Amino acid sequence: MDVSCMDNKNNNRSSGCKRKNHVLDEVDTNRQPVNDIHNVIKSKKLKRSKENISSKENFPNDLTPSSSRFSSTYENITPLPNLNFADSVEVWNIMLKCDNSYKRDSNLFNRHVSLQPTMRATLLDWLNEVCQAYSLTRQTYYLALDFFDRFLSIQKDCPKKNLQLIGITCLFIAAKIEEIFPPKRNRFSFVCDGACSDKEIFDMELVIMNTLEWNLRPITPIAWLSAFFKVYTFSEKENTNNKSRQQVNESFLIPDYESELFVHVAHLIDLCTLDAGSLTFQYSVIAASAFYHFTDEDVVLHCTGKTLNELQSCVEWMVPFAIAIKNVGLSFLKDLNNEKSMIQTHTISLELLHNAQTIQADIEAEKLTIFESSEASSLCPMTPSKMASMPPTPPRSTGTS
Repeated sequence: MDVSCMDNKNNNRSSGCKRKNHVLDEVDTNRQPVNDIHNVIKSKKLKRSKENISSKENFPNDLTPSSSRFSSTYENITPLPNLNFADSVEVWNIMLKCDNSYKRDSNLFNRHVSLQPTMRATLLDWLNEVCQAYSLTRQTYYLALDFFDRFLSIQKDCPKKNLQLIGITCLFIAAKIEEIFPPKRNRFSFVCDGACSDKEIFDMELVIMNTLEWNLRPITPIAWLSAFFKVYTFSEKENTNNKSRQQVNESFLIPDYESELFVHVAHLIDLCTLDAGSLTFQYSVIAASAFYHFTDEDVVLHCTGKTLNELQSCVEWMVPFAIAIKNVGLSFLKDLNNEKSMIQTHTISLELLHNAQTIQADIEAEKLTIFESSEASSLCPMTPSKMASMPPTPPRSTGTS
């Protein structure tokens, strides 16, 4: 089934409903003489203009998308360079609106009495393996993750026996959207080892898409990270922070950045999103916070448009995951070349997640001990640069060993 068909049909219907014969609206059924028609039209236009003026006086705060209310929500700032094929501010505002519109419930497990966060982590870890087996892209995996989380955020009391069916169906939908040559449905049922049939995947596909109301195009964490890296690479090449003087063509959209650093940051996002705590944060914040752990404050402010106040809670939450990755090392990622950097590879594990959660529990216990001590009143609030005595992030990638 082509998931874009329904959108096209809805667009055609909506556009068809708007078609009216405005000429017939202006013609009097009494068929006035030709010489009087122009006078009638002129008088009606004058009447309508007066009605418009009076309506604006009655509703002075009736705002439009280009009004101050829109501007107050999305400020006219953007990390994107000056694009010659689009308004960079408008593009950035659309991205932010999309990030706000695709919401997940951070307490979704309260809606499902038989599900636990560990079940979600196990399923996502398995979907990672499936993506690697079929050489699916990172975007495909994160689309599936988004569909899965939003589906559970809407539904109630999903039985745990259906969890694998929901997950593999989400991946099947994502592959049809993102992949050039998506695997056939029987390939997805095959990896379930008899737990899910083709018919069950087909039926669940309709249930998921109807539940999500066919809203299937979120800007995923990996898409945000790609956007940040494009800005970062452009700034490095131009060696300037003044984007207003530069005009950039469509080549800006083509990924042309350091694959090793990108894979390192993506690896941290892969691990963090296994944890149910990631449901608390927006996708753009997750990507920017992971980017912060491998760069510095100036780079993040310049390339993401985020402030440290926006990122601080997520950056602090990511510290245990960054430490867990640092303890294991990143040497195994060097085997990934540029061509494989956008393929979702199974570089994380449930054991690594468990290590990160153990570190997280230790940090929380240490925080509690510190605040209960007599010296707690003299301590400053924790900031991203004061979170632990040991370096909280993996060493920054410089492209050299």
